[in-house]
Amino acid sequence: MQIKINDLKKVLLKLANKYVSQIEADYFAEEVIEAHIRKYPRYDILDSVVTDAKRQEKYRKNKIRIIKELPALMKVDFQHLPLTFKIKWIHDVILKKAKTVGVALFAFDNSAGMHAVHTWSQGLIKQGLFVLASFNGGPAAVIPANGTKGLLGTNPISYGFPTAEGNTIVDMATSEIPFFELAEAKKSKLKLRRNCIVDNMGRATTDPAQALDDTGVSNILPIGGSYKGYAINYLFEIMTGALIGSKLSDQQDLAYINEEHGGFIMAIDISAFTKIETFKNNVSRFNTSIRSQKPVQGKEIKIPGDDNFKKYLIAKKNNQIILDEKTWQALIAMV
Repeated sequence: MQIKINDLKKVLLKLANKYVSQIEADYFAEEVIEAHIRKYPRYDILDSVVTDAKRQEKYRKNKIRIIKELPALMKVDFQHLPLTFKIKWIHDVILKKAKTVGVALFAFDNSAGMHAVHTWSQGLIKQGLFVLASFNGGPAAVIPANGTKGLLGTNPISYGFPTAEGNTIVDMATSEIPFFELAEAKKSKLKLRRNCIVDNMGRATTDPAQALDDTGVSNILPIGGSYKGYAINYLFEIMTGALIGSKLSDQQDLAYINEEHGGFIMAIDISAFTKIETFKNNVSRFNTSIRSQKPVQGKEIKIPGDDNFKKYLIAKKNNQIILDEKTWQALIAMV
């Protein structure tokens, strides 16, 4: 269904005001709406807000606990609470540290998770930061190179930075496909494209039933299906697990318990290295060089994030957002 963005924002503000201040609620609503427009229907961020609001109610008496704080670092135990409604607080912490020492790392576990990692890069990019974020996507999802059984997480990442044209934001799994795509294909008995999953002998298959067993172990290939893709997936496995003191995928319950999954947001203050306008103009000039190259016949050359940015601009111009009617009704019922 389609509704006016302004109407959705009113509902989100009422919901968030139950848990955070007016200024925090406003920031939350703006970021969630933009992220939903950019990601939907690939990922329903508003549905995850419904889930997180229920969790917030369940654990609303809990208090976030700061485990470690240094000038450029903070490690937080969310005590079962979702990150969602604390997005402004998280971003404010990161922004202050990055502007003070040039770089910041915010790490967390024992939470409801990041859901779409995109949301956690977006607001910081608008404030002149270069951002990299990741959330552990385990357990038992991605095979190692030449492997026959899922062991690593899908370990999604988001990165982005401002340009003179707008904000570039990328959100992707470091596996060839996300787990939910495999699970949905198996449920719907649909074939997947080639070179994204293997069976328990490590042989390429398009049948999701051969790559996802009844215990939840999946045989998804790392991004690109190559050793290099495996190396990238492995990097973020270590960063979202061992590095920040959270569990690695082989230590997690196959039932996918949210609290077991760690994540981080890393931000660099661009102005610590160069003038922000110089950075933006240089990136935009480079983007123009990329787009002006002769493409393969029938194809188009795009900058990463181009499509979701265009979707957002169109939606804002028309003041219209698309969302699932069931999600809309659930949001209304909560305020």
